Amino acid sequence: YANIDKTPPALRKRLLGKSAKSAKFAKNGKSAKSGKSAKSTKSSNIISKPDPNTPIKDASELASDLRVMLEMGKNFDHGADCSMADWGLCYTQTLTLEYLGDEDYSDDQFNIYFSSVHRLLQVNHPDFEHHHVVGDLTYIKPTASFKGFGAGTSTELPLVFEFWSVQETDKMPRWFVAMGDSTAVIENTNTEDMHSFVAPYTSTMKTPTDANIPMTAENRFALNEEKVEEVDVSERIIPTPYKIEVTQGGQTFGISGISIEGMALLGDLQIGAKDLMEKLGMSSSGDHEVTLALVDLSDNELTADISGPESYSMEITTDGTSITAEEPAGLFHGIMSFIGLLNVADSELSLKEMVINDKPRFKYRGHQVDTARNFRSKEAIMKTIDAMALWKLNVMHLAFTNDEGWRLEIPGLEELTSVGSKRCFDPNEDTCLLAQLGSGPDADEKQYYTREDYIELLKYAEERNVKILPEFNMPAHARAAVISMEARSKKGDDMYRLTDPEDETHILTIQFYDRTSIINPCLDSSVRFVEKVVTEVKKMHDEAGVPLDSYHFGGDEAKNILLGAGFSSYPDELKELPFSKSPACQAKILEDPSFDIEKIANYWAITVNKILAENGIKEMVAWEDGLRGTTKDQYETDSVAINFWETLFWGGVNGLADLADDGFDIIMSNPDYLYFDFPYEVNPEERGYYWAARFNSVYKVFTFAPENLAQNAETSTDRDGNEMSVTTPEVTAPSIRGMQGQTWSETIRTDDQYYEMAFPRVLAVAERAWHRASWELDWSSGVTYNATTGLVPKDELAADYNGFVTKLGCHEMFKMKQLGINYRVPPPGGKVDGSGILTANSELPCTAIVYSTDAGNTWSEYSEPVGVGADKVVSLKSVTSDGALMSRVVVIN
Repeated sequence: YANIDKTPPALRKRLLGKSAKSAKFAKNGKSAKSGKSAKSTKSSNIISKPDPNTPIKDASELASDLRVMLEMGKNFDHGADCSMADWGLCYTQTLTLEYLGDEDYSDDQFNIYFSSVHRLLQVNHPDFEHHHVVGDLTYIKPTASFKGFGAGTSTELPLVFEFWSVQETDKMPRWFVAMGDSTAVIENTNTEDMHSFVAPYTSTMKTPTDANIPMTAENRFALNEEKVEEVDVSERIIPTPYKIEVTQGGQTFGISGISIEGMALLGDLQIGAKDLMEKLGMSSSGDHEVTLALVDLSDNELTADISGPESYSMEITTDGTSITAEEPAGLFHGIMSFIGLLNVADSELSLKEMVINDKPRFKYRGHQVDTARNFRSKEAIMKTIDAMALWKLNVMHLAFTNDEGWRLEIPGLEELTSVGSKRCFDPNEDTCLLAQLGSGPDADEKQYYTREDYIELLKYAEERNVKILPEFNMPAHARAAVISMEARSKKGDDMYRLTDPEDETHILTIQFYDRTSIINPCLDSSVRFVEKVVTEVKKMHDEAGVPLDSYHFGGDEAKNILLGAGFSSYPDELKELPFSKSPACQAKILEDPSFDIEKIANYWAITVNKILAENGIKEMVAWEDGLRGTTKDQYETDSVAINFWETLFWGGVNGLADLADDGFDIIMSNPDYLYFDFPYEVNPEERGYYWAARFNSVYKVFTFAPENLAQNAETSTDRDGNEMSVTTPEVTAPSIRGMQGQTWSETIRTDDQYYEMAFPRVLAVAERAWHRASWELDWSSGVTYNATTGLVPKDELAADYNGFVTKLGCHEMFKMKQLGINYRVPPPGGKVDGSGILTANSELPCTAIVYSTDAGNTWSEYSEPVGVGADKVVSLKSVTSDGALMSRVVVIN
């Protein structure tokens, strides 16, 4: 029952441990315990220390007797003071501290730490105050008026946070008590079950004008009925080939397996091909022979238009299959397409006679994995590479570093992993980074890839036609590196120090860090650091036999957010440019008149690019804002590419047009369509951030038109669910090199959570990156798109999507499971009519649905509309055929 659709009062009472009470959020709010007037508290970045003369208790004594519960208040119309919030936006929430001890607790020498992705602005209670430490780490502590916890009592703390909250995963687990050096996690928060410490949200309204439709069982049912129809997919492949022609009068025939002639032509790719076939349970000594051959496709008029390194031609007959290509990569793709035609879940495999001539739409077909915010195991990366190979994605963008972690061993810079890969409770950060993102106070020892791990991954990817693009983010989002090198400096070695110890600049970064989040670009030691990292990474590539041709510099968000217009209420002394008080940078300004303190990301990009060129690296890639203000001719590498990550509703099409003349290769990475850390649907139980979009569904990713950005205004809404009207700028169509899905990991703490967030959306990216659909229109200057323009051929789009989603649900999800990927099973839609008839459906055809009328004690398989009774509360969930994976439970009342 713990679902937004309906939350029975009995459950609500159990979750809260008391009757739900309305919190008081005005400044005269009352304490549930004392009734005293509340007061607002200020933020600090100092970790408070208890009185050294006071005996310190073990933190576990208090933590074991505490229970935390958070209850959402309101995003608007709450009367709270939002003056210190960005653009004056804030929401209210109630924190209940339930003390379970049998005896009163009077000690006030404790702090309660927690992670919050939104800044805590106020604790409106006289007995507690709050302090911001760094990043998302905040703590509350008793004030002088605190008299202790009474045995078996609860204390309500009215809280005010910045912005708004519509996802339960905004709240992070593993709250912990600290008493001096002693720490202990509060048990009911030591979980990935959000409802253990977060009461179910009952509203999805972010603002009064929020027009997003919440996905209740009934609304989901209506959407599925509108968008999804199961169709014949015996001729469908994901991704769709360039040309496919079923032989007229051809036969459909069965095979027991395949045998491949000419496998040696694949080179190292034969290792990957054989491994994938084995994992999918395909016999390699079957009765259907597949013959491989390397030819010049341009010599044949039937294949001349597909000539290229990844192209292939395939002819399937009852006598066998021939695959021809110009290079091993093309042969490999041909084998993957042959597998793509098969439903490997069937005991008998069947094929149709046909001819396929195929080539990729984009050279760059990427998938990004953020391993820095939360670590991904080597096994998870390998499984992802398998999936990328099967569905023809060819670039894995591995984000190794960010503020919250450094994840690759660099010989000679041991602190990057001995300190920078761990999170724990060390106020001085000599042994680890401070806890972030719900990590808790206890460091895991192995949260990085060794040199040997990375070499293994490089070889593994190379054997599957996937290139790994390593990212080392700088100058911003670099706190893990900065703190690691500070730990080294404390031992007497400043050779690679990344911060100026005399710098007193005050900044606040986008994720609430201070100046230690940004590498100081004015230090020679910062240059040496980059030279060392590049040299060591290049050595790893050389040892793997995989050249380091492309290097991702990062480059995004090197700024002080307090300089933004939304912080007009803040004093001017807090609005400083990064490093404006750094003596090293002041000296650099005098030495080099071309150095611009307002463009440190640009300066650092050019500096790093020169290092890359000197090391023979052909290409630098960066997030676009790091290179804005520069042009390709300012860089020394042969190629410079950017990840374009502006949103359509904030003028992204104009931003794209502005970049078109700067000479950079463009990789479409639009967050409002291609960020997989966003929810799949508008429902508070979905995981993820939502700053650019309230949801990125499989359908939304599938319908994304990367080469005609304005077209998307006709097929989607803005982040508030409102229609958009976008006009194509009067410029030549930008040249798009490729597209990429991004899986940032702030709210993704486990491998299984990563699989659910990335898959199956990855396949929609594979479809669009490989194949341009007939319903995608050309860039046409001056043309306006909105919900009513009717320019996009909706019938073609619907037919294409039904083929894709049927193939996905009926064939490809099983392949995903065979690869060991625990993908997301979508919750079903359902309704009960006035006669008590239950009707249910799924956004993925061939997905099994079960239902219960006794609160989940027993479940029955749903196959067709069934009578359940008009007065019943019905629970629904989707399950895989083996029962191993299932959706969350949804409720129809």
